[in-house]
Amino acid sequence: MSSPSRIFTAVLEDSELMAEVRERSKKALAAHRPILDANEIALAPADYRAAMEGRALPDADAQDYSEAIVLLDGRPSLLVRNDSFEEPELEYWQTRLNPSRAVLESALRSVGRVELTGHTTYEWVGTAWVIGDRLVATNRHVANVFAQGRGQGFVFRPSPLGGSLTARIDFKEEYQTGAIKEVPVTRVLYIAPDEPGQPDMAVLELGTADELPGPVQLAASSRIDGPVAVVGYPAWDSRNGEDAMRNIFRDIYDVKRLAPGYLMPAASATDIQHNCSTLGGNSGSAVLDVQTGAAVGLHFGGRFRTANFAVKAEVIRSVLDRLPASRPGIAVPGGTASEAPTAASLAGREGYRPDFLGTGRRVRLPILSSAQEDDAVSVPGRDDFVLAYTHFSVVMCRSRRLCYFTAVNIDGNQSLNLRRADNWFLDPRIPADTQSGNELYRNNNLDRGHMVRRLDPVWGSPAVAKAANNDTFFYTNSCPQHANLNQRTWNDLEDYILNNTDQRNLKVSVFTGPVLAAADPVYRGTRIPLDYWKVVVMVKTDGKLSATAYMLTQRNLQDDFEAPFVFGPFRTYQVPIARVENATGLSFGNLSDFDPLAGTEAAAPAPARELTTASDLVL
Repeated sequence: MSSPSRIFTAVLEDSELMAEVRERSKKALAAHRPILDANEIALAPADYRAAMEGRALPDADAQDYSEAIVLLDGRPSLLVRNDSFEEPELEYWQTRLNPSRAVLESALRSVGRVELTGHTTYEWVGTAWVIGDRLVATNRHVANVFAQGRGQGFVFRPSPLGGSLTARIDFKEEYQTGAIKEVPVTRVLYIAPDEPGQPDMAVLELGTADELPGPVQLAASSRIDGPVAVVGYPAWDSRNGEDAMRNIFRDIYDVKRLAPGYLMPAASATDIQHNCSTLGGNSGSAVLDVQTGAAVGLHFGGRFRTANFAVKAEVIRSVLDRLPASRPGIAVPGGTASEAPTAASLAGREGYRPDFLGTGRRVRLPILSSAQEDDAVSVPGRDDFVLAYTHFSVVMCRSRRLCYFTAVNIDGNQSLNLRRADNWFLDPRIPADTQSGNELYRNNNLDRGHMVRRLDPVWGSPAVAKAANNDTFFYTNSCPQHANLNQRTWNDLEDYILNNTDQRNLKVSVFTGPVLAAADPVYRGTRIPLDYWKVVVMVKTDGKLSATAYMLTQRNLQDDFEAPFVFGPFRTYQVPIARVENATGLSFGNLSDFDPLAGTEAAAPAPARELTTASDLVL
């Protein structure tokens, strides 16, 4: 009888996992359903029951077959579609993966396939993932296929077809989606020497691209006790048994997958071992801490169903530290959020300052109605419902699980332009069930629309600006907006405000939020706001305050958030502040006194000004 693989043994030793695998298998046998597909060899029910009960099996074939069944459930490889991994069949993995979907799916968007042009054998050679500003990590043996050392640097290898080989990273290549998101590799910054003690690692620089995925953050330590997940592109591998691969991968190869498992005890000074299900195309995959989404390692090889190896996060960091200092943007801790924040880590945030615009120009937060106060989310240690972040604040509505409003201070004289983080988190200071997480945005045309624009609070010292950048990626600061609304119209207004602030070195305070109407349509258990508003307060060049209000609607976009979108007519309006108050139930105090559109709103509705160009704004 063949001896069980080390991964098989690890699964057998997990009593909770094995209990569910055995129960699932017993039900399948009782229903006379095949355990695997029809292409697999049959196993006598008595032998299978023996395996599920931990008893020895009479022959090697039976042992191998039972191992395949256990691995199919115990160490699955989950397909990724539309930046989301499929639901695991076992409750064991559902309970471990689903609470971390937001951080895992943020990270998996940053993993891509290394594709080649000009190579006569390979169309693609492995996996890579974003580790910094236009930087990706992969394996030495992957990069060596298309690049080589020359002098003090690296060049692309010559192509047999003429010229040089070229490489690109496709951040899609998902099962049955057909989506493509390719970014060219423009430079090879580092390939580790192929000698003992050196990591199987390379660092590549990418060309510019719109909305390049944010970096996967490095874990502070590769030593974790919880589950890990490998994200990459497993390929059919002739070195492994075809039946065994079919059991886990179902003859679907070359597409993005997430494979959960655990770290194994054995490790070296540079490497860790894990027991996730991987194949040859996984070379260069990210090994993620399931709880935080941070990378604990860079997968580089192993033996199928035995053990896999990865470069430790600590070693990756040491390589990045040795890269030329002139190459900025490495995603080491301190740049963007690498782990799910704790309530303690958010202590001391000052939040929105009413006195930000100067002496005698105090602009208070909007005032909730009594009904809104009854439905507001309480914040520990405060009596005003305010969640304070770096340079901005948020007040949440419990029943809608969205914000009533956000408030931000912008200092154009100190603004910095930092790369987006793109790792979204629930705020640990308030209950998770009072927030709308990634379950609302997965596999549809809804964007996580920033209420506080990402760059608005990003000013001050580099450390403070980084904290503000990261703080804008809490789900408390997002509302569901159709992708075209977010990208085409709302940002036009925000860009104009921010750009003019920078040019004049003005200070500005901005309030933003959704109109939470009772008639809003319900989608995935959440009412989707159809209207949004913004109130901008600034000091004009003559020293006087200006307070202007804007409303934008996506009512024409409500038909089907999961269907292909056909862009229809909708408009952005400048409106009197009183109209925002009527629509939201909020009070903005005396700001209407500084509103150029204020007038006879009480007697007759003041006209709304349609905004088609920046010149239409009245400030």
